Amino acid sequence: MVSKVLQAAGFGICFLCTVYMLYFTVCWRTAEALEVSGKKTVTIAGIAAVTEGEVVRAERGRTVIRYYHEWDGTDYQRVIAGENADYPLNARVPVVYTVGMGAGSCLAAGFYRKPMQALSVAGVVLLLAGITLNLIKKGKGRNGKKKDHSRQLEDEYDTQ
Repeated sequence: MVSKVLQAAGFGICFLCTVYMLYFTVCWRTAEALEVSGKKTVTIAGIAAVTEGEVVRAERGRTVIRYYHEWDGTDYQRVIAGENADYPLNARVPVVYTVGMGAGSCLAAGFYRKPMQALSVAGVVLLLAGITLNLIKKGKGRNGKKKDHSRQLEDEYDTQ
């Protein structure tokens, strides 16, 4: 039972981290395409918009990102509690927001990339621990001793 819980938890964590990394990659590629095309935003499926933001302040445990919002054509700021070495002052970063949501409701793609990578390593450890426990458990019988498969093979040979 413990092995199945560890496997499920490890698989779930790895899956969520994989989805986050895909989101991160798509946002950065879209921001690069924005830079080449000269547009300010790209709307994806009418649900989300990707634009390029700029870090205007990164100090005292806070990061402030200014980004363009296509709804009313103005610049808004998003304050994120936390600093990131990959987001220094004046850095250009992709920003994703949901179309129709209010100002300041955006996500800075990749801001939590390093913690997610550490979490994915923990997920892999949980997954491997669960698989190992499951393999160890399958190698032992109900009384905790190793199964003797030699008699089983003899019985199968005799029935043929």
